[in-house]
This record gives sequence, structure tokens and C-alpha cells, in this order.
Amino acid sequence: MKKVLLFIFFALGILWVFVVASLLPRRNLPVGSQWQLPRDENALLNTSGINDVQYSPDGNRIAVASTTGVWFYDADADKAPVPLTTDMTSVFSISFSPDGKTLAIGGEDELVRLWNVDTRNYEKTFIARFGPLLLVLFSPDGKTLASCSIYEINLWDVATGTHKDISGGYEKHASGLFINADGGTLARANYNGLIRLVNVVTGDEKRSLKGHTENVKSVAFSADGQTLASSSWDKTVRLWDVATGEHKKTLKGHRKSVNSMAFNTDGRLLATASRDHTLRVWDMNTGKRRKTLKGHTAEVVGVSFSPDGQTIISWSNDRTIRLWDVETGKFTKALKVPKF
Repeated sequence: MKKVLLFIFFALGILWVFVVASLLPRRNLPVGSQWQLPRDENALLNTSGINDVQYSPDGNRIAVASTTGVWFYDADADKAPVPLTTDMTSVFSISFSPDGKTLAIGGEDELVRLWNVDTRNYEKTFIARFGPLLLVLFSPDGKTLASCSIYEINLWDVATGTHKDISGGYEKHASGLFINADGGTLARANYNGLIRLVNVVTGDEKRSLKGHTENVKSVAFSADGQTLASSSWDKTVRLWDVATGEHKKTLKGHRKSVNSMAFNTDGRLLATASRDHTLRVWDMNTGKRRKTLKGHTAEVVGVSFSPDGQTIISWSNDRTIRLWDVETGKFTKALKVPKF
């Protein structure tokens, strides 16, 4: 009987709380009100503010893709950057055409936009179905443009705009994209640890590469197209024979995941960027580390070589873009990130 009475009193207590709450006046927010974030440098270029950085093929320009659009830097002078356009936000990746005249831009929407680099005028748009967070890449001959989203791969004929979807049957959540030197093979990294090699002409899968124990972050072909490098959350970089799919070598040393990689122009060096705040330069003949570049104070998001192979450029979640001398490994200068 006591248990029954306790249960009744408990139930009445809960009912009383709801009755009182319903009688209290409600505070209505104005229509359209929302939390307002401070629009300063920290808000606009935070940990994910710099998404991609690319040298123009002639090495004279550096293009920076950010949450506030695309900016052009003069590679040889300390001039203030100029915006490609003022009406674009959240640019995820960029790619120069081989002649340097066109810049392809992939963003958070399903559009790939082409811009004239010299005039900074918009030229055309390709629609990538189901394509948020687009990675974009010109083929080495400039005739084909590839985009890769978390759902699919798309190819376009740049001159005619003809579209070809080659994503059939692939896993979702792609994380990297690269086309080899002859333009015949496309490598796609996946968050399930696999790497797919695809025939660009037919769309057929050539082979899949297995070996990483965690998600693959990026892929890159050497200049001769014979070697593929892949980086992973498992803290390693793996080198693969493209013709056979054979695993050739594993590069170890980073203390955290390897986010990005880049070969130099002759394929003898590989630079890697890691969550451990460092970059490493590897000798491809021996597989040994040549240098460790330290200076970033947060996760290093990406890395690339200048076309002449003398400079490494890196970008980080510490909101800096740094240039390094390849021969000495010394930090040379930082690009001045604009205050928006």
C-alpha cells in the first residue's frame, strides 16, 4: 500500500510541474533572430578557413581557396592579395589549367565554375549531381576536367561541356582525387581505406589498392605516372606500382595522420603534411626522410611544390600559409592572410 501511495504522489508531482510550466509566460524571440558570430579575422579564417592553395603553372601566382572565396597572390612580391571575385564563399578546392589561363573552382554547392585568370571573368559552369564539397582537377592536357564529391566522380570535356559520370558502384565518401601524367588513369581515395584506379576513357575500374588500416586522406601520382602515393589516418604514406598495383614501400615517421602529399616535378622528392604540425620531405629513391619542417602551430592541412621545385608551400589550421626552401628546409616567408 505504501508503494502505491508513493507512486501516486510522485505522479502528481510531475503533473504539477507541467501545469506550472504551462502557466508561465513565454518569451518569444523576434522573427529571424539568430546567434550573431563576430565577423572578424578569427571568425572567417578559423581552423578550416584555408581549404586549398595552388601555384599557377608558370609559378608567378599563388591561388588560395578559402571560406571567403579565392585570392591571388604574387609569388615573388609582398603585395596584398587580390580577390578573384567578391560574391563567392566556401570554396573547397581549385585547379589551374595546364596553360594557366583558367581556374576551376569547386565549392560547397554542386557547381564547378571556370574563371579566366587574367581578366578574372567568369566563363562557364558545370553541374555535378549530388556533389557537395567538390574536389576539382584538370587533366594534364587540359582537355578534361574531373570533379569528385563524397558521392560521385564526374568528367567533362572542357571545350564542349559534354558530361560523363563514371562513379557507378563506388563507395561513398571520397577524400582524394588525382589523374596521372598521361591522363589515362584516375586515382580516387576513399574513407574506407581503399584506393580505386579508374580508366578515364572508359570509366572501368582497373584495380583497387588495399593496405591502409584507416581512412585514406589523399593520393598523388609521380611525374612519370609510374608511382602512386597515398596518405592515411594510420600515420603512414604508402607507395604503389601503378602498372601492377603492388605495394612498394611504406613511409613512417609522422606521429599523427598524414593529410596531404605532393611530388616535386622530377618525382625524386615527396612532401607530406600532417596533423602533428610538421611537414616531412622524403627521398623517393631510398624511402628515407630527408628533412622535417617545423614552424606551424596547428595541424598542417596541405602541401605543394612550386613548379620550379625550389619552394614548398604549406597551409595550416593555424591560419598561416608558409613558404619553405626545398634545399635547406628553412622557412622563407609567410603569405599575409587578408583581413576580411
